[in-house]
Amino acid sequence: MAVLPFQAVSGDVPARAGPRLAARLASEIHGMAGLALAEPPVPSPTDVKTDALAAAQAAVQEATTARAARDFTRAESALGRALDAYAANAPHLQDGAELADTYALRAAVRYAIGRDDEAASALTHALAIAPGRPLPLAATSPLFAHTVERVRAAHATQPRGVLRFESFPQGLEVTLDGSSAGTTPVRVTQVPPGAHLWRATLPSGESVGGVVEALPEREVTFTIQPTGTGATAALALALSGNRLDTSALQAASTLGREASADLVVFGTLSRSDTGLALDAFVFAPGDAAPRRLPRLAMDLELLDAGEPLRALAAQLASRGVEAGLTETLPLSPTPGASRVTRAAQSVYAVPLSNPVKPTAPTRKPVDPIRRPLVRP
Repeated sequence: MAVLPFQAVSGDVPARAGPRLAARLASEIHGMAGLALAEPPVPSPTDVKTDALAAAQAAVQEATTARAARDFTRAESALGRALDAYAANAPHLQDGAELADTYALRAAVRYAIGRDDEAASALTHALAIAPGRPLPLAATSPLFAHTVERVRAAHATQPRGVLRFESFPQGLEVTLDGSSAGTTPVRVTQVPPGAHLWRATLPSGESVGGVVEALPEREVTFTIQPTGTGATAALALALSGNRLDTSALQAASTLGREASADLVVFGTLSRSDTGLALDAFVFAPGDAAPRRLPRLAMDLELLDAGEPLRALAAQLASRGVEAGLTETLPLSPTPGASRVTRAAQSVYAVPLSNPVKPTAPTRKPVDPIRRPLVRP
């Protein structure tokens, strides 16, 4: 028997509650006479953060060297790779500073080869993704510094756009350029045109993020969803949206066969008046429909989850798939939990510029030398 991670259907479920609860049920099944636990293959972990960041920084260094050698084609190619690598590392970026410097370098390269419109667009991204931050590259050239200020002035007068964030599940807290943008679904208004860095944390505990572009007087919709590919991602996406259909059941069957399991348990986790509620299902890979198991209630910290999970494992050991009631697809795993269609409203919270306060001199001025006038 295989136990797949339970998926939260809303962002207010405590972080990692679904995977923790699935692991505890798997532990009860492992210790239950008459049941054998089958575990799906787990891919070997990779340090995506380190690899992506190192690749991005190496590509920027290559572009800097190529620009100095006036090999602008090579520099443009390296900067494209760098921006892709930074986007892959977006959940781990502290801010948009490195992205802004990379966009600024791309702008300088494009200005050098006469692609002024594309260069201005790249410079707009640099100013938008790190608002109020000076661009170090501007200090290397008076001409480029003048261009930066010209583009900054034009950017400040451009019409604003709207970014709408949807998510699976709903109720995720989103940050935009380091400031809270609200809870999904949310429309963020008065967003300056250009690239912006967003981040969120899924109920599984996984951090997600990326770069989204705001357009003048346009509304751009971006959907946040569980990461990954294949059957695992397909099942997670369906369950986090409180949906179970034929394609989702086929994904669960695929995972069960990969684990060589004769039975598969999966389900959703939601908030209730007293804590959490687990709506679980059991089926044999290849079945046309799952069977709904009795709903389990527990506290938010899962402190009292041991007894109901043990009772569920005992039912599965004695009755197998007969422990549940047959359901007809498609269905909502968590009854009564519906997706919100009306989005909350918020206003872009990051200032466009931070005025630099004048600093006091580091030393006192030299006293003037006074000499008496002497008539010739």
